[in-house]
Amino acid sequence: MNTDELKELKRHIYGTYLESPRDRKLRNMLQGMVDNVDDHLNGGGGSRQTALFVIGESGSGKSHSLKHHCGRIEEFQPRENEFGETITPFLSIEASSSSTMKGFAITLLSAMGLPANSKQTETQLFSAVKTQLKARGILYLHVDEAQHLIRHDSQKVITEVQDGLKSLMQIPDWPLHTIFSGVPDLAKLLTNDLQLANRSKVIRYVEQSPTDDQQFINDAMTKIAEQMCGLKIADELREADFVGRLCHSAQGGLGKIVETIRAACILTVKNDRTALENRAFAFVYQESSGCLPEHNIFSAARWSEISPEHVLADLSASTEPKKKGRTKK
Repeated sequence: MNTDELKELKRHIYGTYLESPRDRKLRNMLQGMVDNVDDHLNGGGGSRQTALFVIGESGSGKSHSLKHHCGRIEEFQPRENEFGETITPFLSIEASSSSTMKGFAITLLSAMGLPANSKQTETQLFSAVKTQLKARGILYLHVDEAQHLIRHDSQKVITEVQDGLKSLMQIPDWPLHTIFSGVPDLAKLLTNDLQLANRSKVIRYVEQSPTDDQQFINDAMTKIAEQMCGLKIADELREADFVGRLCHSAQGGLGKIVETIRAACILTVKNDRTALENRAFAFVYQESSGCLPEHNIFSAARWSEISPEHVLADLSASTEPKKKGRTKK
């Protein structure tokens, strides 16, 4: 396969979204938000549950899933109003790792293309945010990496964030619906605040299980390896042992599992091989993790005893300062 053909194959592989069983639930919950907005605007009714929390570990595929489905919901897409102005009802931002609620408000204003005066108080900035969200017709707000809003693990900070989010849910005559995605720390916002919890729905992106998700993983390999790359899949990759290794190497993250399958297939094609084998996965894992050969989950005999998050522990141990011995005179 020449360079241009390989580039085209990569575009095809990375541009194809693989739906898992949880996609239907996410799609239905997003559509439920659309229906609820319509109820609020055109019926005067509607549920007060206007927030959706999408919670899962890093690599679970949350952000990719949301990008895929939000990009396909008609009501989220830009449109022209009766005056020929472009209305963008869906706004997506990523929370900064050092974000205060004041900084969060400034980020929102910036995302709407508006200047913000950092000398203003948090209350003034949030008032401007709410005014502009309504004025610009923004009905859906997505905040990715929303756990970053919790700067410190103290009840004072958590309460500040909870109050700020509830403020966004209480724009007069404007049913803003919010989506917050992030790692499990995000769940702290729904603890000890019945008001916020009662206004929210939650979807968990749980770890993939070798037993429960073997069919999805096999289907993903068939789709990518056989249908897209024209590769034969070695029998060893259909065995429960391999599926267990794959899930363990990705720490159960569906997004990471699919990413690993893609990388192994591309490597196999680049090497002009016709069959996808375990050694391709071992090579990909070694490159991405930097593990020692004996700690490679795809080749080690006692792979289940290896902790993926600790495969570089030998490097950190080697950098510890050595005790100086007494100088002999």
